[in-house]
Amino acid sequence: MLGSYLQKVAAQQGYFSQMPRYYGAQIRGGGSAVKLGLDAERLSLPKDNPDILVCFNWEKYFEFELELPLGADTVVLQESDSSRENILLGEYFRVDFSKISQEVTGSSRNKNMVALGLLMGILAISNDGGGKADYQGLRMSKHHLLALEAGLDLFGQLSFPDLRLSPAEDRADKVVLHGNAVIARAAISAGCRAFFGYPITPASEIMEEMQQGLSQRGGVFLQAEDEISSAALALGASLTGVQPMSSTSGPGFDLMTESMVLASAAEIPMVIVDVQRCGPSTGIPSKTEQSDLNHAIYGGHGDASRVVIAPYDIEGCYRLVMESFDIAQYFQTPVILLSDQWLGQTLVATEYEFLTKDYPIRERKRPTGRDLGDYHRYQLTDDFISPMADVGSEGLAYRTTGLTHDESGEPAFDFKTHQWLHEKTWQKLRPLRKRDDLAVVFGKEGSNKGIIAWGSSAQVVLETVKDLGLQDEVKVCVPELIHPLPERIERFLKSTERLLVVEMNYTGQLHRYLRSQSELPEQTYTYTRPGGRPFSMKELAEPIAEITR
Repeated sequence: MLGSYLQKVAAQQGYFSQMPRYYGAQIRGGGSAVKLGLDAERLSLPKDNPDILVCFNWEKYFEFELELPLGADTVVLQESDSSRENILLGEYFRVDFSKISQEVTGSSRNKNMVALGLLMGILAISNDGGGKADYQGLRMSKHHLLALEAGLDLFGQLSFPDLRLSPAEDRADKVVLHGNAVIARAAISAGCRAFFGYPITPASEIMEEMQQGLSQRGGVFLQAEDEISSAALALGASLTGVQPMSSTSGPGFDLMTESMVLASAAEIPMVIVDVQRCGPSTGIPSKTEQSDLNHAIYGGHGDASRVVIAPYDIEGCYRLVMESFDIAQYFQTPVILLSDQWLGQTLVATEYEFLTKDYPIRERKRPTGRDLGDYHRYQLTDDFISPMADVGSEGLAYRTTGLTHDESGEPAFDFKTHQWLHEKTWQKLRPLRKRDDLAVVFGKEGSNKGIIAWGSSAQVVLETVKDLGLQDEVKVCVPELIHPLPERIERFLKSTERLLVVEMNYTGQLHRYLRSQSELPEQTYTYTRPGGRPFSMKELAEPIAEITR
């Protein structure tokens, strides 16, 4: 609550911010922490080492010590001393938040609000410069306000280092939301009116947002008994002409594989969002990783075609969901959007405009009057995309099946038809390789030193390059469309003599995939490790600096 309120108060005054959330995998109880990075000029990542740490419980802090490492200049506000001697970095202040809360509200439970007031004083966050802020929309109770004012008063009683924030360049309110919410909003804006899912960490917020959004628009929301049913229901809805979506994480994505392969064979549009977490198996449900790429590209049997897309920031969560629905509908194919726990659950305060952009969603190719009475669902066309009728359309009956089938949908068991069907489902996706706009390149394009990173890890790479001042020495490619691989990425690889591939999985899945698709530079290096904690700029500084030497 403390981090959320501080982020919202700062957003009211125009500050950009990102706030990743850290919590254990337990269902009830346990510790939690957040890291809030505020920026007066642009959307940036929180620093590796916090300027200020508020610690209510040192034992719980040690659960998140790797995510919240103290620096030599960190100001620590603690309720009690740590029993560990080696934690003594920075400057420490004892503050009895619980006692102050008890005195002014009759309960120690409002200690978060005492800390909020103190932090607002230290950071000089106020609308009028006099210590008061606009709490409109924050739903603060009377006791919350009393505790907050006590924290503001406390600031004047203690002597802190000068940590005042610079005034925000643009004081317009910033919207606060996480990637999961953005994905749901984009889906509804794209025309999704049917959602089927099963709750799983860290994707459950997508379900919550879809339930609320679809109920207001006459759509269909159903929590199925498992992910197998969720994906199958999405296929059924798509056959009726509706744009469906399902969301999940790794273990649930495994269960959706059979329906995804059926969607490929029967050419049924569907969108699946996979918010990746640590695996394999149950892994660490509450921690981020990028280890589902192999499954997204290759999962399933029988050379099933599909499209794989991955956003790397919150704007991309919106834009690429729109792209996913457009591609799924137009090419009549399953589209897998790979998000991750960091993207999905990090709260971001940013400008609102990207949520208002209009992206065209192409409709499915439809039968014409000439098809009445003699409709061939899988008719071979010049672009390999066949006209698709809705189930129940009069005069346009057809058979849909996962069996190898001919143009009319009748099962066929000969080699030639089997060969033709594979060519059809793969060749129709070839135009996507021309989508250079879905392979973003930053930095000096003429440089022969390059980095490739995807998903939320790309944010850390870009921030580290900027922090090291290497924007003119190295170029960074962020593939948003990963499969089929855009030709721009192949050109990027061919123009690079020294290459670094950065990804958060143990086996270097993107690196291996790139090797299968294109010739890599002789001097190709990788920086890979499994998830469990996000990359830090300090961690990536050495491998990034190394390729520029």
